[in-house]
Amino acid sequence: MKIYKREGQVAERPHLNLPHGTYEEELGLDGFFGPVSHLYHRNAPTGWSNIEKSSFQFPQCVVSEEEFLKPQCYKSISDKVNGDFFESWNPLFCNEDLGVSVHKMTKSNPIYFRNSDASDLFFCHSGSAILESSFGSLDVKPGDYILVPKGVTYRWKTSGTYLLRIESLKTYYKKPETGILGQQALYHEEAIRSPKFAPGLNTEKESKVRVQKEGKLTEITYPFDIRDLSGWCGTLYPFILSVKDIAPIASPIAHLPPSVNSTFVTPQFIVCTFLPRPLEEPEGALKVPFYHSNIDYDEIIFYHEGDFFSRDNMEKAYITLHPRGVNHGPHPKALANQNAKKRTDEIAVMIDSIKPLKVSKIARDLEIKDYWKSWMKK
Repeated sequence: MKIYKREGQVAERPHLNLPHGTYEEELGLDGFFGPVSHLYHRNAPTGWSNIEKSSFQFPQCVVSEEEFLKPQCYKSISDKVNGDFFESWNPLFCNEDLGVSVHKMTKSNPIYFRNSDASDLFFCHSGSAILESSFGSLDVKPGDYILVPKGVTYRWKTSGTYLLRIESLKTYYKKPETGILGQQALYHEEAIRSPKFAPGLNTEKESKVRVQKEGKLTEITYPFDIRDLSGWCGTLYPFILSVKDIAPIASPIAHLPPSVNSTFVTPQFIVCTFLPRPLEEPEGALKVPFYHSNIDYDEIIFYHEGDFFSRDNMEKAYITLHPRGVNHGPHPKALANQNAKKRTDEIAVMIDSIKPLKVSKIARDLEIKDYWKSWMKK
């Protein structure tokens, strides 16, 4: 997001007059042409005591056999047994550019995680948590997006939270261009919540970090608390954006395309947020989404809360996948009842991917097989 922050004791400027007894780490993306931050450690980042292959490895996004082209719907994983961040990873959809998964964490993970494959974007569906990193801590609650850039070391503290996770494997997330609407459209920069910095933490005598590269985990042990920083500064850090701080773009006359709801963008896919908004006013106006075949994208929608205006029998945390080439749009009941409401009250997250998405075996076990029939006359 390139909003410069400065916390604690840092150098006069990067690489010049470092605070006494500190070691400077430069964390940057896009070969340092992108956003960058400087962290001032009290222990050298290379001061590890051990490096070994992790005994724990993430389950892979094992693709199921492809079924015929059709609209698809998947149930919540709430009835499955889960654990900490590592144990609770349920990969659902993937391609070369992104991975979509869900975590239903029931406990904290004392071991840190560093993703060198992707930037992680989380959406908190339920529960609460604290995201701890070298930058500080973030308090997470339902409706929060949590963006963790590639290379940041972090862990979760929670007794129960349900997260949607979107990994960007090719590039980092950016704010959409807002053109004539102005730079503060969609959300004001002051809405961004950066980590609460606590200088010089030294409460743990050892830190373990699992580093992911090409889907495999290596475990690094440090004989000190890796949060023991004097300060940090820059434009690259974890942050939170709440749906409560997003202002949806709406027209009182015409139904706008879903792309106006973009929240985070990459060249390979976009993430949109559907929020409560007034419906169109003119008599005869189409108030539900128009039928469409978005031929260049596969579309995923994660249903967070509210009355999902254009869909029948959609429960919280359900996920739909509408592949390119097959028309989709409002269910017949929603189309017939579109004039019964003056505004929507739904909250949902949409992911549009340029490359086709593959479905995992885990997702297939959650699929509602007859979902495609819900458009048929009864």
